[in-house]
Amino acid sequence: MKKTLLAVICSLFTATAYSGQELDASFPNFAKQLDSVCIAAQPSPSAVSAPEKTRAGHYARVSGYVTLNGSGFMPQGGGFTSVTLTGWATFRDSSGRITSSNAYVNVNASMWVKPNQSIFQSVYPTVYAQFNNNGKPAGSAALTGSISLSGWPTGSFFSVNGSGYLSGTIYVTDEE
Repeated sequence: MKKTLLAVICSLFTATAYSGQELDASFPNFAKQLDSVCIAAQPSPSAVSAPEKTRAGHYARVSGYVTLNGSGFMPQGGGFTSVTLTGWATFRDSSGRITSSNAYVNVNASMWVKPNQSIFQSVYPTVYAQFNNNGKPAGSAALTGSISLSGWPTGSFFSVNGSGYLSGTIYVTDEE
């Protein structure tokens, strides 16, 4: 009973606060105000418009060939080092309709390098590319893959290069 009475009193104060009225807390006036509390109704929402038609689409597999090159400094006597590998790539689907512009590929690789020993390393880049579908913007996609690198140290420097395929999927809306 106490909870019910408390809920009624709280809702009364809330209702009057929303209606813009002020309550007089003295008992005789308070009882009269209980009969005359006006509650402001929310305006009715406007008519809901019909949802827009959505166009169907499909996922397309996109891929491309990437060549990476980089060079770095070899610590004296060999050791652990890092190198930045860069390259450019263009990605497309099998039909050739969905294509990317040239995408810049930038990958950091850490490796152990020793004098007079071949360098073999794999990197796993992730590239984000913008795509077009028949010349119209189609969105972007992440492409991943594995690129095998090889190289040879010369003096205190070394260079590595390698190539491989990167691939991913993009959702493309169908043309009408």
